[in-house]
Amino acid sequence: MAEVQAVKNLDTVRLVSYLLEKRCSRQMSQIWNIGLNLALRISDLLAVKFTDINNDRLIIYESKTSKLAEIKLNDKALTLINEIKLTHPHHIYLFQSYRNQQAINSKPKPLSRRAVTKAFALVGEELNIHLGTHSMRKTR
Repeated sequence: MAEVQAVKNLDTVRLVSYLLEKRCSRQMSQIWNIGLNLALRISDLLAVKFTDINNDRLIIYESKTSKLAEIKLNDKALTLINEIKLTHPHHIYLFQSYRNQQAINSKPKPLSRRAVTKAFALVGEELNIHLGTHSMRKTR
């Protein structure tokens, strides 16, 4: 497996966001932008529920370390989270899968890590960079 790269400049960061929205979905672009601001592992980011967010704080158990993390949300992250909440007021997860919404008696699920990996790889291929879900943590 190839090692993913950090995105080195602000123009490319914006281009990745733009291409994720145009080629994949608004949701993928939101994952990229919130991921850049929170620097969480993708498994932790996709598991975030709206109930984990308290005003300007995100309180979660990190899956890899099993530690309780209290993260202060910056203005950009708060704006994006509020936008998602307004668009999908009945969602449980911040990044809820749309696939099982039509199924009767199916519980809501977060978007899959695989779907995000596939979308990021598609955009990375277009930009000729090794873009993966961990690129959000590496990009500063």
